[in-house]
Amino acid sequence: MSARELNYGFEGQFRFKMKSDRIVVDHRAPLPLAEPRSAIAQSLANPLQYPPLEQSLIPDDRIVLVLDRNTSCAAELIAEVWKVLDRRDVAAERVTILQPGDFRGRSPADPRSLLPDSAREAVRWLVHDPTAASSCSYLASTSAGDRLYLSRELLDADVVVTIGSLGFDPVLGYRGTGSAFYPGLSDVDAVRKAQGLGHDELSPDDPRPLRQLIEEVAWLVGSQFSLQVIPSAGLGISNVIAGQSDAVLEQGRQHVNDAWRIDVAERPELVIASVEADAAGHTWTQIASALDTARRIVARDGRVLLLTELADQPSDGIKLIMDSRAPRDVLKPLRDAAPPDLVSASQVAQALDWTNVYLVSRLDPQLVEDLFMIPLEGENEARRLIDGDEACAIVAGAQHAAVRILGA
Repeated sequence: MSARELNYGFEGQFRFKMKSDRIVVDHRAPLPLAEPRSAIAQSLANPLQYPPLEQSLIPDDRIVLVLDRNTSCAAELIAEVWKVLDRRDVAAERVTILQPGDFRGRSPADPRSLLPDSAREAVRWLVHDPTAASSCSYLASTSAGDRLYLSRELLDADVVVTIGSLGFDPVLGYRGTGSAFYPGLSDVDAVRKAQGLGHDELSPDDPRPLRQLIEEVAWLVGSQFSLQVIPSAGLGISNVIAGQSDAVLEQGRQHVNDAWRIDVAERPELVIASVEADAAGHTWTQIASALDTARRIVARDGRVLLLTELADQPSDGIKLIMDSRAPRDVLKPLRDAAPPDLVSASQVAQALDWTNVYLVSRLDPQLVEDLFMIPLEGENEARRLIDGDEACAIVAGAQHAAVRILGA
């Protein structure tokens, strides 16, 4: 018997035993770095294909740090970049931290919390508002002939540094480096055009139209330096990379695949997937991503045990699932309505159409049933569910993972 522990939610820990010959996939989340700030500082001092950042600055530069939303160790990243700027005698008043808007209305935590008091008061922190007419200026026309509008703060900068988390993304293939620019720092029209379903038939490495547009936007902006992290289990980071943006993205993709890619030779009948709270919180977005991972692993009409401490009420797209006769019936209404959680709601609906989902959460059991899932009251029920002889996949931190079916 193999003894396992899976962390989930904020404090949950699921302990169980299983015959080793049942386990066909055993994905363990990478451990967090013990000293992330030291690793960040070392990466900034030894960037890829780029001189150390402080050698590229002059004290009078207007510097914009484009911090992507849901970035692991965001405060630590900002604090270490500030050390570099301070050594170059850049005044705090000339530094702006700019974050893309969150179109679901959530407010990010202040990323200046680890700065010295004087810098924390002087460094500006702005969350872009794409609905404000005065927030954007015209930059250029794209190769497709579309007029491109971006944040005034971004276009007025002398130096732009992108900071974020590299990871798999259902629409982009990979999120990271320039993906913070567009559509998050553009206008409402850009947000509407970018809204869409993930490319279910494509692998993360296949060309994606929106990712190609983002790379064009980054080139037009002239952004060269990027600082990116790879998420670990929980709230930490497993790796950090700094340097020339294209080089960072290329190396970062390899690290993401090493940490979070799951190769499956044969689909098992049972998947045990855990969802830990991470830099994005513990919401339907993470639950949807985890369900999408489990769907791609489990056999048709198999069983998925999803371990969460989810307490959030359903978002707009998820509510449409509750109002449908069957999960598959909601896909067209979702595309027509295009709610802010279109991708997440579609991932949930597709998973429910493929497999049977057993959910450990803090939600009302009736609500879970209305979403075509089977609520489990606790870990004892979960242990009874997995007590059998069928082949099983175990996936920790399932919201970060991507699946490759070998031989497909």
